[in-house]
Amino acid sequence: MKKITTTIIGCMALTAFTYAQEKKPFVLHGKIAGQPDGKLYLSYEDIAGNRNFDSIALKNGSFTLKGEIAGTAVAYVRSANRDASPGLVVLTPGTQQLAAAGNKISLAKVTGNNANAGVGELQQEKTLIQQQHQSRLDSMRNEKDHEAAAAIRERLAPFFEANDQADYHYFRKYPTSVLTAYLLRYHVADLPLDTLQHYYDKLGATTQQTAFAKLIADEINMLRHGSPGAIATDFTAKDIQGKELSLHDYKGKYVLLDFWASWCVPCRKGNPHLKELYSRYQSKGWEIIGVSDDDRNQNAWKAAVAKDDLPWKHVLRGLDMSRLKDNPNDISNKYGIHSLPTKILIDPKGVIIGRYGSEGDELDKKLKEIYGE
Repeated sequence: MKKITTTIIGCMALTAFTYAQEKKPFVLHGKIAGQPDGKLYLSYEDIAGNRNFDSIALKNGSFTLKGEIAGTAVAYVRSANRDASPGLVVLTPGTQQLAAAGNKISLAKVTGNNANAGVGELQQEKTLIQQQHQSRLDSMRNEKDHEAAAAIRERLAPFFEANDQADYHYFRKYPTSVLTAYLLRYHVADLPLDTLQHYYDKLGATTQQTAFAKLIADEINMLRHGSPGAIATDFTAKDIQGKELSLHDYKGKYVLLDFWASWCVPCRKGNPHLKELYSRYQSKGWEIIGVSDDDRNQNAWKAAVAKDDLPWKHVLRGLDMSRLKDNPNDISNKYGIHSLPTKILIDPKGVIIGRYGSEGDELDKKLKEIYGE
């Protein structure tokens, strides 16, 4: 399953809610052992959605950073070595201290506030996970061929799953933490709707007022619109032939919305099986509409449809990078699509009766149930 991280996280950054809290000054004193000079880079986002980036000069291994934040902020500290993992720290107004070794920025520790409970353990766990998969990560980073790199990424599924589980363990242990709300935004593509709702509910009233949590609430709302039991949101778009296509034209039929992209390896791998299903059920009234996340490369979209010989109707999702989340023509946003492939099955009355990823044969079973096989 391929997360649409650039789009979703970009939306989050540009649509942060205003959080009614005054900015207050903070000071971060740091000591980096074994690195007497050079530069560090620190990016941080506070609970009002304010984002900042600073470069910090080291002098005799020490630095001082001053700034202003609205409440708590989550920060990443990076060394000049861009391949090295960053340190994750939580800042609060007031004075705090950071300590790290130059070759282990990812294990930076902060004292002077109470907001970093469990952060060191989380980073230690993720560092060990990375060490176990480092050779394959290096291969993916150094691979110049796009498709080959994507194939390596698919084989890194255990690495990504282990990192996800590390975050979930932190969420369960520190349910009301601002860091939990911050990180939970990046898991809307991984978690079932009820689990995502559970973590959100556990944040508590105070953390739910942060920009991080309000974005999660918005994502949950969109997911509900694209989940079983909801009425499928109508849309109209130009198909691959330039003709107008509307979802309401399919009323009275079972229709599958197949959210995919030319660059999505598991999407393309699943196309032969989807073609088999289409040839089996299309004559019985089943239709497919392919919704592609290829708005920025329509030639690649058309080439993939032709190469994979996909016989059903095709439209683009309607992504507009200048509008992002407030774009009423973005079909993916209407259905809360965060990862590819995602398939949404709609019944003849326009009600969503299934939502499927790339794993399992749930769609096959549902079609057999519908058509009495």
